[in-house]
Amino acid sequence: DLMTVTVNANPTPIITGPNSVCAQEAGVVYSTGNSGNLFSWNVMGGTIISGQGTNTINVTWDNGPVGAIILTETIATSGCSVSTPAFIVNVNPLPSPTINGNAVVCESASGMVYSTANTPGNTYNWTITGGIIVAGQGTNQITVDWGVSGNGTLTVTETITATGCSATSPVYSVTIQSLPTPAISGVNEVCENHAGAVYSTPGTP
Repeated sequence: DLMTVTVNANPTPIITGPNSVCAQEAGVVYSTGNSGNLFSWNVMGGTIISGQGTNTINVTWDNGPVGAIILTETIATSGCSVSTPAFIVNVNPLPSPTINGNAVVCESASGMVYSTANTPGNTYNWTITGGIIVAGQGTNQITVDWGVSGNGTLTVTETITATGCSATSPVYSVTIQSLPTPAISGVNEVCENHAGAVYSTPGTP
């Protein structure tokens, strides 16, 4: 007697999404065709934030340098299942800008220089509070004129041109100290050859 055997087709999962990302990049989307089948994702070097069990996931990558994704698709009615080859993702490093310069300045100080290490080809975007950038925006070194007494801050965002990966420095705090306010007191009219006239200003330690 002949036995009839039904040969069910296998699914054909294909992963689509970026294969080059930045370290710690969040919300990176990967997907496969929406066939109504069952989907199980395995991400190495990153974390699935949402979408497990569906045809689309959102991933936050670790620091790299390499990650991988494997997708297993199963046809619910037949149980036939196929896993993709590893989808390799290059996880590019972030820059690490650090600001150097005077952390204590005088009120209205001008021409103060702040910098971070220069990497040729990278770009630099500075932000400031409590003063103005008078030169160097877009480079690794700026010149600042500070304003009134109080607190100022600086940050710089460095971008690696080749990969587009960027990072912002920790906030660099600057204390802007008040200027003294000397006022001279004493007689403003004296006789010729007068000796011993006293002039003073309030003493401040």
